[in-house]
Amino acid sequence: MENNYNLLPKKFHEQHDFCLGLVNEIEKLIVDEEYAELRIQSINIQGKPNIEKGEHILDYLLRIGEKEFHDKHLTNHIIYGLLIDILYFLKEALSASTKRRLTVSFSLIRKPFVYDLIVLLRIFFTTDFLEEFNSNDGFDSTKITKQDLLELLELSTSALLTTSITKDDIFDFVFNQELPDSLINISNKALHPSTTRNKQNLTGIQNLNFIFSTIDDIESQWEYFYNRLSVLSIYLVEVCDFIICHQLKLDKNFYPKRLTDRMKLYKKTQ
Repeated sequence: MENNYNLLPKKFHEQHDFCLGLVNEIEKLIVDEEYAELRIQSINIQGKPNIEKGEHILDYLLRIGEKEFHDKHLTNHIIYGLLIDILYFLKEALSASTKRRLTVSFSLIRKPFVYDLIVLLRIFFTTDFLEEFNSNDGFDSTKITKQDLLELLELSTSALLTTSITKDDIFDFVFNQELPDSLINISNKALHPSTTRNKQNLTGIQNLNFIFSTIDDIESQWEYFYNRLSVLSIYLVEVCDFIICHQLKLDKNFYPKRLTDRMKLYKKTQ
């Protein structure tokens, strides 16, 4: 089925297809049967204490001393939910881009990369996430120091197979508030008519963020959107591959199959 590019200029069609293809690689992790353990798990309670009326299955597992199974089940559930959330936001962002609604596109890609990514990395790469998640009423799953964030990004980028993206690349592209073109600053401008707290994204006089964009401005926004999203999507897909492979303990055929599928995508857009 041919893509509907709507108002998207032809010069961006290949980049759009590339980003959409990478997002579809995330979708496979959600819907393909070979990864079904991520969303469907069975619990054999034969010979174990009965579940009390109204007791949540996760509370039950902790009560009977099955903490390891509890942690695996909960981790799978969180990862699965995050991947669905990431998928929805990125697909809608790409759709909005074809309709020349760039302020919507920038607003939508904020959540997957500024927030969901942090939770995804914390749930997999740290040991204290579940304890805080389960017991701390005030736990903020996305609040993290710069040093801890850089450590997580270092762990995640060291797992990449096909790129030389570094922790500093991801930090600067997404989180660095000192750079005017970081995603956190650009998306702030997309979400707010006026931004005054950070000198890197000041609105300026006689202006409202994105509201008075000219044709040239929109062209620049498209260039930023697709150039940045291409890199971030490659990083995100490879990190997801690493996490899913290890979380589900998949066999050695996992990576060759995923990389073969992705190489077809790369060749199409060269």
